[in-house]
Formats: sequence, C-alpha cells, structure tokens
Amino acid sequence: MNNSLKIVTACVTTSSQLNFLKFGLGHGQICRIHNWVRPVRYVLRRRRKVEYEKFPERAKPIRRSAFNDWNYRAELYAFGKRLGEEFDEPLLNQALIDKSYIHFEKRRLEELGLDPNSIQLQDNGELAERGKSLLEQVLNAFMVKEFPKLPKEGVEAVVQSLTSDPILKQVSLLIGTKDIIQCQDYPPSDQVYSTAFQAIVGALEQSSGLERVEKFILDVVASHLCGKDIHDFWDIPKPWHMLLDLTRPQGKTLEPRLLREAGKNTLLSVYVVGIYDENKVLMGTGVGETIDIAQEMGARDVLRGMFGTKTPLAPFHFQTDNFPMQLIPHVR
Repeated sequence: MNNSLKIVTACVTTSSQLNFLKFGLGHGQICRIHNWVRPVRYVLRRRRKVEYEKFPERAKPIRRSAFNDWNYRAELYAFGKRLGEEFDEPLLNQALIDKSYIHFEKRRLEELGLDPNSIQLQDNGELAERGKSLLEQVLNAFMVKEFPKLPKEGVEAVVQSLTSDPILKQVSLLIGTKDIIQCQDYPPSDQVYSTAFQAIVGALEQSSGLERVEKFILDVVASHLCGKDIHDFWDIPKPWHMLLDLTRPQGKTLEPRLLREAGKNTLLSVYVVGIYDENKVLMGTGVGETIDIAQEMGARDVLRGMFGTKTPLAPFHFQTDNFPMQLIPHVR
C-alpha cells in the first residue's frame, strides 16, 4: 500500500470505502478482457469477410417478414397504436406499398406463369403527394408563427430542409416503418422511406382529419428544430449584402470597425469586427481569421438579431391552451 493510500484510509470507517479506495488509488483501472478475445474476434472477422466476398447475398440483411411468426395485419395495428393514431387499415396498407413492390410481384407472377394483372394493389404515390402538401402547409405556418421576423426565403429554406429525404427518412425510421414498408429492395432507400412517411401523413388525414395531421406533423417533424440553430438549415450566401439591402430602405448607414486583433501576419491570427449604425451603437460583432470573415460573421450576428434567431432560442410552443393550434387556414 502506497503512502497516499495509507493517509486516506486512516479516515475510512467501512470496508466498502476501503475497497473502493484500493481500486481507485492503489491498482488503477483494470481492462478485464481475456487474452483470447482479440485473436478469436480477428479470426471470425476475417472468415466473415472471406465468406461475404464469396457469397455477397449472405451479407444482405434478412427481412423481418421472412420469419414464420410474421403477421402483417398485427404489425399494422400495432404501428397505429404506437403512434396513438387511428388509421383505416386499407389506407395504411396502401401508404406502405411502394411502386417497386407492385412491379416485383407482377414479375414474380409472370415467372410462375400466372396473370400479373390479378394483383389488386395500389401504390402510395397519390397519398404521398397529399402528404407532402400537408407537410409544407403545416411547417410553413409553424415557422411563420414561431419566427414572424424571418424572411420568406428563410422560411422556405427551413421547410425544404425539414421535408428533405434525409430528415423524413430519420423520422420514418424512428416511428418504426423499416419492417412494414413493402418494397423490392431491403433495407429501403431514403426516397422510399420519405415517400412512405408522406403517404402515412396523407392516410392519417383521410382517416382522422386535418387536426390530427397537424398535431402529428408538429410532434414528429417540427420537433427536429429543438436545440438546433435555424441558420444550420438556412445558410445566407452573402450576409453583408443582405444586411445592407434590409437597412438601406430604413435610411440606416452601417459601418464595420475593427475592435481587436491578435496574431497578425501569423497562422493563428484572429480579428474582432463590430458593426455600428449611424448613431455609433454597436449592433453586432464577429470573429474570424481575416477581417473580411470577421465582418461577414458580424453581419450574420446582426441578421440574427433582426430575424429573432439568436441562440439559445426560446422553447417552441408545440402545445397551447386551445391545442391543436389549427395552423392550416381552412381548419379554422
């Protein structure tokens, strides 16, 4: 036992505290991994790599529907209950059928010598178009309500980002559509996930009405804005020119001034530029490795104040006293 441990254990009264101190101060952290683990895992990984190169089809994931205990109707029922929504089963079934699945089934029937036109299935294209329109309406109204000072191009950029395939794919995965989407390829592509989610929104409108659709969109899509910077979704290409265009009609004259600098003519140079108005009031500051970059960052800081998007943002009002908020005009 070293000297530090002897001094500390003099104040210890229980055996559990003593064992903790011996482990923390005397012996340090122990890895507790046996010597055989690494070579065994190395051999298994190498064998798996050789096998997948020889038989590529074995590397593909297995569909959940390939197992004997699969019950698609039960999965659809459980899907609606997990979301807390009431769906018409035929509409929900149609919302999860991709057009590639219909082509795949028709081709399979042709190979078996059967009539391919005997399949009475309809893909989710029509529902997806309606769902996309609802997503844009609700999200646009939500952005206008939460950020009334944000210009139109900013609102459109945020809505376009929220309705993009990567975001909708993530939402679709989180609500559990991976195994119930019927498509040719598995796992589904980003576009298939996105189309299926849009179709689910369209099916929910026909099943439960516009109010439930609005609440659903705010819960699962608009909530992606929580804890994030609005300007991560909307990148202003020329902030200084935009700032001048916005302040010129008001008769304001802006002037950038160098406030501080350090490390000039070095690789670690830093400049702080402030943006002042005609009354010598500091409107915003920016930091950068060059004066031009610092001026641009200062312009972005001023625009954040003008648009009401300075971080940290206030919590969004997803729920009010008279919820649902009825953002869609024809719901009021």
